[in-house]
Amino acid sequence: MNIAFAVSIRKWGGVKTWCIDNGVALKNAGHRVFIYGRPGPFPEKAAQLGLEARPFGFGLDFSIIAILYFIREFQRNKIDICVCNVVKDMRTAGIAARILGIPIVQHLGDVGDLRNTFKARLAQRILKPALVTCSKYCYDTLSERIPLLAEYPFQFIHPGVMPAPEPKKCLHKPRVIITTCQLNKAKGHVDLFRALAILRKNGRDFRCIVVGTGTYEREVKLSAEELGISDLVEFTGYVPSVSEQLARADIYVLPSYCEALGIALEEAMASGLVCVARKNGGVPEIWPPSEFDLLVDKDDRGEAFAAALGGLLELADDELLEKGQIFYRHASQAFHAEKQAEKLENFIRKAAALNPAL
Repeated sequence: MNIAFAVSIRKWGGVKTWCIDNGVALKNAGHRVFIYGRPGPFPEKAAQLGLEARPFGFGLDFSIIAILYFIREFQRNKIDICVCNVVKDMRTAGIAARILGIPIVQHLGDVGDLRNTFKARLAQRILKPALVTCSKYCYDTLSERIPLLAEYPFQFIHPGVMPAPEPKKCLHKPRVIITTCQLNKAKGHVDLFRALAILRKNGRDFRCIVVGTGTYEREVKLSAEELGISDLVEFTGYVPSVSEQLARADIYVLPSYCEALGIALEEAMASGLVCVARKNGGVPEIWPPSEFDLLVDKDDRGEAFAAALGGLLELADDELLEKGQIFYRHASQAFHAEKQAEKLENFIRKAAALNPAL
């Protein structure tokens, strides 16, 4: 099949990672994959990985120029199915696909990606996309909020990640804690920093790496200064390779208040890092059953994070490495990229077969 992924969002987050990871896996399975995204790191990364990247600015919703662009592109490249993500994708590439009779799959990476509004219901009726979401949490929440979705193919498939060639075999001194998520208020960095301040007060020796950018970047950095830990924290900003940063660390923390799932968390597990996160959203679905004590309460403001991290910092090297291997094995078995891409491929084939436009 010739598969087009249309991604109009500007910031790098889980959606773009999902598209590239699945694009590479589908390409390896013999499909031709096209990535349409705004000029910048996203199409550049796709091209580096051998995908057929097409930088495009998208423009306004329902832009005639954008719709005509996608019509020409889809015809020229003989696209068999179009995978969209957010509203603008649907109102440009999605419309073009519908005009051409090409089946549409809409990927929903969060419960807020689709709302039960008149516009959303009308778009569903007209474009008739099949829907795939990242977790059972999202599937259940969206199904309850938007009864109309029951009329269309709808499935949850956990994102896949490619495990590192082998789990970690050595640790850093002092040990390094890392988090890799957008610097937005909802990601809860301030609670992680409160935990780090408690650890420092208790005499723990560690360092912290914060990977990413976002609208809350200034406030996040200021909170580290106010809590007296800025000398322990390295802010990397945007990085082209998250895996290289994960290799610099020993313990991963996802402090987000609620994650639909957390591809960043999956990446950390697949790198062999011991993980700590909140028990909320889709996170428990992908967590190793034996390590549930490292899931902290969703309302924690730093104390439980500090307790969990303090316990890990106290472990002997071989004990911490063994825990990392538990996360690594779980990631390899539960959400290996090739296995999850095969599930997505099967869903895409089902959506193409059932699409009423064909």
